[in-house]
Amino acid sequence: MKFLFTILFTFLFSVSFLFFLLNNDNFLPRTSIHEIDWTNFSVFTFLLFTAFFSFFNIIFYIIKRFFKKNIEERKVIKECIKYSSLLTFSLLIVFLLHIFHVINFFWGLGIFLVVLFLIFVV
Repeated sequence: MKFLFTILFTFLFSVSFLFFLLNNDNFLPRTSIHEIDWTNFSVFTFLLFTAFFSFFNIIFYIIKRFFKKNIEERKVIKECIKYSSLLTFSLLIVFLLHIFHVINFFWGLGIFLVVLFLIFVV
């Protein structure tokens, strides 16, 4: 239960801080000479990563607790962290590739889903 409350607090904090920053007029991704503001970009990326990681952790934890009630708590937490970090890093890579105009976001998601399907099914 302590794990769930900690992850829930982390999720709420990161989402509320992202909401505050995105509504702030001074928090812009580019400088006045149209270069990337790396400080704002790194803060946004870190908070987005934290929000996705916490969200996926909460979802996987609830699913594992609902379907596998007799598994040890420590094992459930390790599996949730492993799956949510894999999913979060993959989404972060797709997001960064889209930001730097390497690949379209939807093409990246499609490739990610195919790779995920190949990893878990084949």
